[in-house]
Amino acid sequence: MKWNRLLFLLSLILIFSLQILADSQVSFTKPGSMMRIPSSSSGESEYIFRAGFGTDFYSFDSKNTGLKPTSAVFLDSEISNSFSFGFSAVQPGIDSNSVEFGINLGKTVMSYGDISIAVGLWDFVISKVDGITRLKEDYSFYAVISSEKSIGDFALNSYMGIGSGTLSSKAATNDSLSSAGVFAGFLMRTDILKNNGGVDLIGEYDGHGINMGVRIPLTSDYRLNLGINQLQYLGNFGSLTSTDLPSISIGLSLAIPRIPNKSVNQYRQAAKYPVEKKYTPVNTKSNANNSNNIYRDELNYRSVLDSIITEADKTISILRDSLMVSRAEVGNLNNRVIFLRQQKSVLEDSLQSVKLQKHVMEQNINLALKHLSRSLRYFYAGNFEEALNEADMAIQLNPNLSLAYARRGSIYYKMGDLDRAMINWNLALRIDPEYDDVRNILKIISENRLRTTSFMGK
Repeated sequence: MKWNRLLFLLSLILIFSLQILADSQVSFTKPGSMMRIPSSSSGESEYIFRAGFGTDFYSFDSKNTGLKPTSAVFLDSEISNSFSFGFSAVQPGIDSNSVEFGINLGKTVMSYGDISIAVGLWDFVISKVDGITRLKEDYSFYAVISSEKSIGDFALNSYMGIGSGTLSSKAATNDSLSSAGVFAGFLMRTDILKNNGGVDLIGEYDGHGINMGVRIPLTSDYRLNLGINQLQYLGNFGSLTSTDLPSISIGLSLAIPRIPNKSVNQYRQAAKYPVEKKYTPVNTKSNANNSNNIYRDELNYRSVLDSIITEADKTISILRDSLMVSRAEVGNLNNRVIFLRQQKSVLEDSLQSVKLQKHVMEQNINLALKHLSRSLRYFYAGNFEEALNEADMAIQLNPNLSLAYARRGSIYYKMGDLDRAMINWNLALRIDPEYDDVRNILKIISENRLRTTSFMGK
């Protein structure tokens, strides 16, 4: 391990000392998991910081073509769970007195499940030529949305975003810029070299064109990065006449894992390839095996704990929704109870009114009968005026009392007013059609009138 890191540092010094063509867009030297485009993640980064170098070859014969490779060294880190920082340095080959420094910043603003959204500043480049420092104006502001899915032993991440500056460059020419443009890409982590973390297959559109790459884990810490940029112009490789040039990328990176005393591979295994609950017991006599056994137990515990927490969250969400539905039902029932109470109050008022009317009617009937009783006494005493007054008072108290109209008809008959007597008897018969005494009186009077008419006619 010590010799590997020493070899890596010597390689950095060698690459940095090359005379190269200045270009801040060197593949695999940007923060994140892609080649040239920004990315985001819904989880914590698997490393504390990452360092390395990358070189883009435009021709394999730079002496004859004049196309020298573009190289850069870089360092990036996730400062907090949602803020990332990247730094790169490039020394031009055309002018050995110039150097470029690039800064990339990113901030995750939203994370939900396996979906996340990040915004940031991309390719903020400061160039120093002959001791004069200036800022390049083609830096980019961007926003990117990512989706991270696990498919068996594979992991598929997809990214799509919009940006300005170099991220909005048109694919037709490398130097024509638009106000805003889109970029997109995908990363598939396979189970090839699974023990070292798995081989990553990368494809992206960076605003210029299509880039394809592969990230190969040499060890659990080192990654070999290989790729082809501007794949659509691959036929122009090594050409001096074309402005749209493809390049072949080669790079090496070192990642310092976030978990102490554990390799990035173990972290990746825990995140992408969870250890099964039933595992083969290890030899307790070996310290290394004991460490692995303890780590697997920890992974199992974390996996079970995460599963329990996920199920608990789902159960709490379901119970919360059920509680909301129950509250709505209780509210509806309360409204229904209030409505029924109002109906009950209306019915009670109506019943009380009916009872009151019935009571008043009964009292009126009793008073009317008393007046009729007095009227009868005056009638037999021959005092027809008082008898008529008492009958009128009975009718005022109860206009539907047929006996009162019959009594008033008899009084008018005794007073010699046959017409009024007939009217009152007919009113009594209309109120009570089964009043036989009144019907017989009217029948007798009608027959007498017919006889009188017939006698007078003879």
